[in-house]
Amino acid sequence: MTAGMIGIFQEIVTLFAIVGVGYGAKKLRFMNDEFDRMLSKLVINIALPGMILGSVLTATELPSQTEVWLCLGLSVASNLVMFAVAYGFTLLLRIPDGHRGVYRFMLCFGNVGFIGYPVLSAIFGPDALIYAAVFNLPFNLFVFTVGAWFLTQDTDGDVKVQTTWRTFVTPVMLSCVAAVILTLTGIHYAPIAGDALSTLGSITTPAALLIIGSSLANLPVRELIGGPRLWTCSLFRLLGMPAVIWAVFHGFVPAGLMFSVAVVLAGMPVATNGTMLCYQYGGNSRVMAQGTFVTTVLALLTIPVLAGFVGMVG
Repeated sequence: MTAGMIGIFQEIVTLFAIVGVGYGAKKLRFMNDEFDRMLSKLVINIALPGMILGSVLTATELPSQTEVWLCLGLSVASNLVMFAVAYGFTLLLRIPDGHRGVYRFMLCFGNVGFIGYPVLSAIFGPDALIYAAVFNLPFNLFVFTVGAWFLTQDTDGDVKVQTTWRTFVTPVMLSCVAAVILTLTGIHYAPIAGDALSTLGSITTPAALLIIGSSLANLPVRELIGGPRLWTCSLFRLLGMPAVIWAVFHGFVPAGLMFSVAVVLAGMPVATNGTMLCYQYGGNSRVMAQGTFVTTVLALLTIPVLAGFVGMVG
């Protein structure tokens, strides 16, 4: 466990290093707001679909069909609970109109890949990762439908994105649907296609981190860590949401690796693709970048607490 936690710490430091490069690139004018928007568009429409499909087509094995269905069902149910909690929490905090969508996104969608996978591997071992891969299929679908809809309800400046059903029929959403279908039909290993898609998708994380750093560079240094509402939301994201998921489901979902994966993934810092989605759907990229930064810093303290909680409740 100790060696695993050191690995997690290294992953988070790596994340901060790339965010720092993005911050410096904006200050040195290697990046600007228009470049950020175009890079976000490239990643969301090309690299992310590759990463999602590649995660299925490079998997050498999948759980049994029964476990796949159970995992998908638990994933959908836990996401629905988080949506409801996020709505209530933002009303309780009196988040002003124009920021509610960003806060709801931050509460619902965590960094389940870059940080989530190493955390699961450190706590439970590599056997947890196959459940995480299946669990994240509905998560990816929700990010680019419900999550995108959250952001369209906000305004960034004076522009509000006008939405129709076509707004959400995007390459990344279609790739999510295809990944679910492939998993349910047992198609999961195509070495050449899978490797090509994974390689294409590998630019997603560094590009997202550069964009976060570039967005933070637009803020005065004193504003990087946000205010009391952001910190309250961040702590609830990291510790409150896992507790809610455990409290809601522990009475009728059997204790075990699958349920533990669901609880741990509910406590990850804000998803790095949130800032990119703000550029595409009109959300407040400043608040999203702050939330991503703050939750990732706090995760250094909360992940050991979360690991202890899961170990205690089984």
